Amino acid sequence: MIKGIGVDICDLRRLNHLDQLAKKILHVDEFSLYLSKGNDKAKREFVGGRFAVKEAFVKAAGYKSFKEICCLNDENGKPYIKDEPCHVSISHENHYAVAFVVIENNGPNQ
Repeated sequence: MIKGIGVDICDLRRLNHLDQLAKKILHVDEFSLYLSKGNDKAKREFVGGRFAVKEAFVKAAGYKSFKEICCLNDENGKPYIKDEPCHVSISHENHYAVAFVVIENNGPNQ
């Protein structure tokens, strides 16, 4: 059963001071991935995508600190949120990143 859904779009052109923003919103595991990106375009897309995922997750689940939300990729590149029963989709196009999150209800009392 679906517990919540959320969607968000991020205009990548509005992301300034990337390193500062990344430190502020990324989980430590995400920040390591951010640092491995080879250029500003890749870093901007990564931060924008993760920002959109975190906003979408908060819309679906309610408040949670952005730094507590950790979006990683499995061995096939599929995004997931660590320790959360949800589905995640991220897409990038030109100057935008969009994310969609669906949270599942895993128990009878949830």
